[in-house]
Amino acid sequence: MGTTRKRRQFQDLFSDVLTYHGALNVANLADGAGATSSVTVPGAALGDFVLVSLAVDLQDMIVTGYVQAADTVEVRVQNESTGAVDLASATLRIAVLKPASHAFF
Repeated sequence: MGTTRKRRQFQDLFSDVLTYHGALNVANLADGAGATSSVTVPGAALGDFVLVSLAVDLQDMIVTGYVQAADTVEVRVQNESTGAVDLASATLRIAVLKPASHAFF
């Protein structure tokens, strides 16, 4: 038996959530190396919060996202393992959270 629960404790902090999903294929990365990809997310603006997810085992890699310019989110994959890693192509999911005008941050 499954239970569905919706938690909305943060809904008043954000006026909108923009989403993106698509494939991301990162080349083989040596330890300490990284790769950055630009993704168009219409409506994204400097100062928005960005959440990023890759549907693959990251093998000690770090994935971050940020709004680089209007409508453009950059996703950075950084290898912090002790060797080279070649991730399989995976689904990239991005959520851009737009702060509400009355939010405290």
